Amino acid sequence: MNESLITVKEVADYLKLKEQTVYLFARQNKIPSLKVGGSLRFKRSQIDAWLAATPRTGSQGSRQPVLIVDDEEIVREALRRMVVAHDIQAVAVAGGVQAVKAAQEESFRMVFLDLNMPGMNGVETLKALKEIDKDLVFVVLTGLTGEDDLFRSVLDYAPVSVIPKPFTLQQIGGVLSLYFEDVKEAAYAPA
Repeated sequence: MNESLITVKEVADYLKLKEQTVYLFARQNKIPSLKVGGSLRFKRSQIDAWLAATPRTGSQGSRQPVLIVDDEEIVREALRRMVVAHDIQAVAVAGGVQAVKAAQEESFRMVFLDLNMPGMNGVETLKALKEIDKDLVFVVLTGLTGEDDLFRSVLDYAPVSVIPKPFTLQQIGGVLSLYFEDVKEAAYAPA
């Protein structure tokens, strides 16, 4: 059974990701896939091996925090509460300049990043943060679509996971569980 081929939807359900994130990972060769008759397919054993090889932090006490970059205070605070509800520390900032300063002062594992921000947009912020730490994991939170130039440019620059706005506690927990061990299941819905 482990050698059977599974679909994008099945992989998305298995990994608790959006289908578009699975497509993105496959396109960027971050996740093992193959084309069968023009459609993407995956071997479950290869997905399991990929998961096992995905870098994760060690014990909870040594977890690197998450950086949240969004110009909207209500979104930034809701996301911070969602991350903290999963027992992971979070630092929230209002823009790219503050994000760069935070990354120069502290080491982060993951960045939740809004694309459409005044001043230093999300793509410029991602580029600057990658120069500071090439191993950062980026999760783009956006209301933009694949038709938007800013959205397409971030996909061309670096591998990212994408979560559309508005997002849910389950979506945030799903992406956190990919990169952190023993993610606590959140038992509340943020206000």
